[in-house]
Amino acid sequence: MSNQKILVLGATGYIGSATVKTLASLNANVTAGVRDPTKVKELETAGASVVKADMGQTQSELASILKNYDHLYVVTPGHIDRTNLAINAIKAAQEAHIKYILVVSITAADNLEILFGRQFNPIEKELKLSGLNYGILRLPIFTDNIFGNAEHIKSHNTFYGPIDGDKKLVTVAIQDAALAAATILLNPSNHIGKTYTITSELSSSDEQAQSYSQALARPIKYVNGTFEGTKKALLNFMPEWQVDGVLELYKLIEKQEQSQVTFTNDFKTLTGKEPTTHLKFMQQFSVAF
Repeated sequence: MSNQKILVLGATGYIGSATVKTLASLNANVTAGVRDPTKVKELETAGASVVKADMGQTQSELASILKNYDHLYVVTPGHIDRTNLAINAIKAAQEAHIKYILVVSITAADNLEILFGRQFNPIEKELKLSGLNYGILRLPIFTDNIFGNAEHIKSHNTFYGPIDGDKKLVTVAIQDAALAAATILLNPSNHIGKTYTITSELSSSDEQAQSYSQALARPIKYVNGTFEGTKKALLNFMPEWQVDGVLELYKLIEKQEQSQVTFTNDFKTLTGKEPTTHLKFMQQFSVAF
């Protein structure tokens, strides 16, 4: 099983690096494909090989690298041109006759009324038409985004968001997304043509506040801010197009749209493990808060 050579493209982002480390911990033969191999010492320390490979290379350049691997994980980049970058990787995988390709998507990929839907929908379509053995990993908003509120939680015992505290939403812990991807990539024969939606918890912001209070042993409160205020805060972390995309997801949550409120058991079915709840997550990372 573990002698299959796995390449993770987009290995320096949160999802990519977490998946590489998870695969390495499972003794997989994993290589991190990165733009700048000098900047990824921690992935090598974790036990991964590193190669210069990224989705911005020409299709034939990328294909010549992919030929050396059996299974490919395309972690769709947080780049405004991510549709074309991911499609380029899929076409390179076709040219290289990759045995199995897994691609990151989002829970709202079918929704062409939002930016992220318009970005991810063509990627999924291209993959399905590629003739490759493929899998799709759809992810919602990350549990880990609470780190963006770490200073507020430390100093004021509060965290903020643009929606009402009683509106439920599904979230995924990055470590759960990584373990799900690793499980698939290690044994893809059971996962050909499958789309999995990995969710860790369905809860409201007020319920998350209760979990954080329990984990930190002090009262933590959720404060419903404005969309304008949230946009201003998020611009410290990401470019405007991405912020606008995230706010569109929050508008879907406000409407309790299905893609944002549907909990699945896909994580447990794939891994046999219980997902990381907000309570478990905060207990694990309490020192940061």
